[in-house]
Amino acid sequence: MKNDSDERILEFIELSRLYDRYGGLLSEKSKKIVESYVVYDMSLGETAAETGLSRQGVRDVLVRSHEKLKKVDETLKLVEGYDVINESLDKIEKELFGSPEEKVIKDLSDIDFSEIKAGIETIRKIIS
Repeated sequence: MKNDSDERILEFIELSRLYDRYGGLLSEKSKKIVESYVVYDMSLGETAAETGLSRQGVRDVLVRSHEKLKKVDETLKLVEGYDVINESLDKIEKELFGSPEEKVIKDLSDIDFSEIKAGIETIRKIIS
């Protein structure tokens, strides 16, 4: 069971990832507030003091911005796409080089080229 702290951490991570991809779509005011919270790890009170808003006003902007960015991502699915691309690249890399510690090209007879081909096809579907 997730506690309240876990939920806040997951929301923070989600907001951070969404802001990385779509932050440019926010108003300057919203960008400044989200950036203060996500990038500079400022509290709601610190951000309120810096922006002249109330603590509740800062929280409202964060909630609205998060919702807006989630809606954009529901349409564009870039964050999910990047996750799938990274997973596919990890599989390809593991097939070619073994574990991250090894980083030495494997003997060609040990490589499962079907895994590599499947990973490449997955990436092409996402980026096309």
